[in-house]
Amino acid sequence: MFGPGLWNINLSLFRTFKVTERVKAEFKAESYNLTNTPKFSNPGASVNSMVLNSDGSIRTLNNFSSITSTNANVAAPSERQFRFGLRFAF
Repeated sequence: MFGPGLWNINLSLFRTFKVTERVKAEFKAESYNLTNTPKFSNPGASVNSMVLNSDGSIRTLNNFSSITSTNANVAAPSERQFRFGLRFAF
């Protein structure tokens, strides 16, 4: 059984402004997980949790093949984050 894939879109924008002949200002805007995509955990894979009827048909799955949580153990942040910066060079 395969779980959902993990993907992330990060975006960075930079712009350098010339203040004077020798002074420059650089503006930086960064976004992590721009689309705010959740990272779901793998589905439940325990076949023992299924309940069958006497004729062999499935009565309830009891979370078998159901995704019930998100994955917090991923290195990338799970929530959308923005970071802004301003740098002066002289």
